Amino acid sequence: MMKKSGLGKGLGALIPTESMEAFESRVTEHGDLIHEIDINLIMPNKDQPRKVFDQEKIISLSESITEHGLLQPIVLKKNGGLYEIIAGERRWRACKHIGLKKVPSIIKDVDESTIAQLALIENLQREDLNPIEEALAFTRLIEEYQITQEKMSKIAGKSRVYITNTMRLLKLESYIQEAITNKLISSGHGRALLSIEQPKKRKAAYDMVISDELSVRSTEEICKNIDKLLDKKEIKHKNLKDNEVIALEDELSVLIGTKVTVNYSNGKGKILIDYYDLDDLNRIVDIIKK
Repeated sequence: MMKKSGLGKGLGALIPTESMEAFESRVTEHGDLIHEIDINLIMPNKDQPRKVFDQEKIISLSESITEHGLLQPIVLKKNGGLYEIIAGERRWRACKHIGLKKVPSIIKDVDESTIAQLALIENLQREDLNPIEEALAFTRLIEEYQITQEKMSKIAGKSRVYITNTMRLLKLESYIQEAITNKLISSGHGRALLSIEQPKKRKAAYDMVISDELSVRSTEEICKNIDKLLDKKEIKHKNLKDNEVIALEDELSVLIGTKVTVNYSNGKGKILIDYYDLDDLNRIVDIIKK
């Protein structure tokens, strides 16, 4: 929210009242001058932590800006002849949506590391990032700018355990990360699945979670007992298929008039047909042709 700066009487005496009010309306409570920047000269932050923008929320915000104006300026860094967004990309998108030509902005001269930190802080404070976006932002700041987890904890206002656990989500397969991003499962489900080291077993557990809409607690139990559950499932599957295969073997043996064996495993296999001489083979071929 922009407030008057409360300039002293000395400066006020030098500037007419109407000019003073106009000047004060362009200064934030922290003393930052607000500029009207051409919206076409503003570009998104290439390192914006948030990758997914909810279009419905953008439209809702644009309606609020239309009715009340932009109550909080966006923060920019001058980059050549353009301006890079430090904080406020959602507000900028909403302004573009309603066709604003200029955007109230504060210009800051900061380095790339500070830009990345400020963008992360803004999104975290607004709770706009999903767990995977958080993990990517934490990882980038720590690896690219050599920020320690202890300092990251202070920057983000999160515990070191939270940061570590969130970053571990990036060890999950992409399809599980996408499920977390799309809110099919939570980060708690993801952390439980991380306890399974083998990708195939983890995929099997994930399928159970999705198909049965399991809670985090139930997911943890499944992950602890995944070997036993898969063994039971394999035996059940094998017995079911064996009965089907036996029936098909009998049917083919009657149809062809000789012994037929079906070797079946994991949804595929071979059909073996016994024959006794060349004439018998020709007879079988004729039957198959018909």
